[in-house]
Amino acid sequence: MTMNKERFLEEINEIDVPKHELFTAIDKGLAKGRKEKVPKRKSKRKLFTAVSSIAVATFLAAGFIFAPISYALSTIPLLGSIYDKVGLQIGYELLESDLVTELNQKATSNGVDITITSAYYDGNIIGLTFHAKGDKVSIDRVGEHGPEAGYSFHLFDGKEQNQWASTMTELKETEDGYIASIEFYNPNTAISNNDTLPLTFTNITGVKGLWNFDVPVEKIPSETIYSEAETKLQDQGYSLKMESIIKGNATTIVNYETILPREGKNDRIRITVFDDKGNRLVKFHPNVLTTDVKGTSVIKENQELFSSKISEDASYLTIQPEIVKWDQDIVSSLDQTTPFVIESSRFDYAIQVNRIQQKGNQLVLDYHIQNIETGSIKEDIIQNFADYITIIKTDQITKDNNGELDMNQMLELQTHSNEAKILEDGSLHYQSTFELKNDESFNYRDYSLVVPFGTLSANEEPIKMKSIQVELQ
Repeated sequence: MTMNKERFLEEINEIDVPKHELFTAIDKGLAKGRKEKVPKRKSKRKLFTAVSSIAVATFLAAGFIFAPISYALSTIPLLGSIYDKVGLQIGYELLESDLVTELNQKATSNGVDITITSAYYDGNIIGLTFHAKGDKVSIDRVGEHGPEAGYSFHLFDGKEQNQWASTMTELKETEDGYIASIEFYNPNTAISNNDTLPLTFTNITGVKGLWNFDVPVEKIPSETIYSEAETKLQDQGYSLKMESIIKGNATTIVNYETILPREGKNDRIRITVFDDKGNRLVKFHPNVLTTDVKGTSVIKENQELFSSKISEDASYLTIQPEIVKWDQDIVSSLDQTTPFVIESSRFDYAIQVNRIQQKGNQLVLDYHIQNIETGSIKEDIIQNFADYITIIKTDQITKDNNGELDMNQMLELQTHSNEAKILEDGSLHYQSTFELKNDESFNYRDYSLVVPFGTLSANEEPIKMKSIQVELQ
C-alpha cells in the first residue's frame, strides 16, 4: 500500500493531539530525568532512542517521530527501496529532494560485513543507512544474544559523555542481509560543515566485533533569518527574545534567549511554532546551550530543532511561548511533634502529617494531601505523588556547592514505601509504610521526609505569554 507525502501530512495534521496532556507527560519525563539514572537496557520498539540523558530520551520518545510509511521514492531507485523500508522522516524528506549522499563504505569483522549506504546532514541532524551481511547474522539471535534493536554502536571515543542523542530503527531483513537507519542529533558544532563522523558498530544480532567508519557528512546549505522580536511577562521576570531561525531542507532550528527569575531558574519557557498557513512545526529536540546567572535573573541561550521544514509559501512564523513552573522536592525532619505541615515552596500544595508510628523496622506514616481541588488532578497522579514520598537519614542529606539540596546524590539513599493506601474513599487521606531492611534498631526521629511536590505542580496549567511573529520574507 502506498501513500503520497501530501496525503500523509494531511492525515497526520488531522490527528487530535491532547496538547496539555502531551506536554504534561513530557514535563514529567524531564523532571524524572533530573532524578533517575539512564537504564542500561532499552525497551523494544519500532524506533529506539539511545541518548546520554533520560530527559532527552523521554522527549524524543514523545516527540512525534513517525514510524516508516511506505510511498514511492524514485529519485534514487536503490536508496528509495532502502528508505521505503527503514527510512526516518527527515531522511524521507531529503531523499525526495535529492539531498541524500549515496555511499558504499564497508568494514568487516568476525565474518560480518557492514556497509554504510547513505548519509545526510540537515540542521543539526546527521542521518545514515547501513546494510549488514554475513552467515552469522540472524534476527533470531536478537533478544537472547543481541541488543534489542539488533545492533549497538558508539561515536567518537565511546565515552558516554561524548555520545549524541540518536533515533534508530530496528533491523529489517532483506533478500541480501539486514538494513536499518540511524539519526543523530548534534548538540553542538563538534564537526564542521564538511567533515566525517567517527562511528563504531560493536554488535550485530549478537555477533560482537568492531566495525569502524569515518562517515563523510556534508551539511546541506540553509537560510538564516535574524529577528529581535521579544515578549515579556510584565513584573514577573520572564521574557523571551528571538535571535534567529535556520530554514533547513527538512528541519528548522529556532535560536532564542530566555530570562527567568532566579527563584524559577529550573522553570522552562517552551514554545509552539506555527506558520501563517496554520501549519505547526513538529517538535524534535530542545537544547539549552548556556545558562548564566546575573543578579536576580537567569539567562539561557536556547536552540530548538524541529523535524519539519518551513513551507516555501509561508510569510511569517508565530512563536507562542508558555511558562512551565518547576517545583522542587521538600525535605523535612520527622523529629517534630505531630500534626505538622510540609508545604510546597512555590505552590499551594502541602501535606499534613497526622501520625507517625514505628513498628520494629517499619515506619507507618498517616497524612492528608492538602489544597487540591476535587477533580483538578487525576487520581493516578495523586497516587503517584503519594507513592514517591520517601524517607532518608537526616545525616545523609547532601547539598551542592551552591548550598542547595543535591537530589541526585541523595537518590540511592532514599527509602521508598510500599504502595500508599487511601484510608478514606473520596478523600486525600493516605498511609505509607516504609520498611528498613536489616535495621531493627532504627529511630524514625533520625530520618527526614522527602516530598516530591513537582509531581503535582507538573500538572499546573502553563502560563501563556504574548505570542510574537517572525517575518520570513
